Amino acid sequence: MKKIVDERLKLQLIKNFKIAFLVENAVIILMLIYQSFKNMDKAISASNPIWAAFMVGTMTLSLLSVNVTASIEDKPKRSNLKLLNYFLLTFVISSLFFIVTMPEHILLSLLCGTVIAVVISGLLMYENHYRYRDN
Repeated sequence: MKKIVDERLKLQLIKNFKIAFLVENAVIILMLIYQSFKNMDKAISASNPIWAAFMVGTMTLSLLSVNVTASIEDKPKRSNLKLLNYFLLTFVISSLFFIVTMPEHILLSLLCGTVIAVVISGLLMYENHYRYRDN
């Protein structure tokens, strides 16, 4: 198989990947909707492989698109203090959400809030790497 060198063909190939990803996710979403009509608890659970495939696909897309979207933004880098504030805000909001949904498991709620805050802060730090330097 020859390597593609024509820019138009490369763009068409990227469009084809996007369309395939959209169709795949549309089918997964339709299957999840169908399952949720039958049994809501089974449809959105960690043991459902369709839900896991949907989450892996969307997280991969968001992680891979960070370096493209952050590079085209004309925004200065965020300071470390602002990133720390984002971490604390995310931790508080997500921990409160889990405390409200699971009031009998406070430590587990705090752990879940910490995991979400670390993931979001990691994404923000990764995105900050591609931003322009502040002059």
